[in-house]
Amino acid sequence: MLLHIHRIDCCEAYHLASAIVLPETASVLLREPMPWRRIPMVGLATLETSEEVNKGVRTHSAKLTATLCGSRLALPSRPLAYRLTCVNGRQYLLGTADPPFPLTTQEEKRPGNAAETSAVALVVSLNSSYPVLKFL
Repeated sequence: MLLHIHRIDCCEAYHLASAIVLPETASVLLREPMPWRRIPMVGLATLETSEEVNKGVRTHSAKLTATLCGSRLALPSRPLAYRLTCVNGRQYLLGTADPPFPLTTQEEKRPGNAAETSAVALVVSLNSSYPVLKFL
């Protein structure tokens, strides 16, 4: 099964207020269309997930990293949620309409050596009681 992420879309998290999260199956159901905006990226994105149990409470961590096409993105001031699409067509949701929200940062690499590549990396981190959710 191929789970490589080849597309990332985002929208402001508040749009997901009507989404139904099903924690027992780690999935989400959207009842209406969302205003997704495609993030232009080069190659495949990396998603690292882990979970931890502390004092009987399970916490899920996720870190999404992608190399952007061109320059930095203009990000809105409101929190974002991300739709991740794998090469097999399966889609996942990183973030919901409720806190905690994903933390989005951009890292620029402008090396002093002409042989090295300049790039802008999008890094999205989330620590939540929910794992990365599958779309139904």
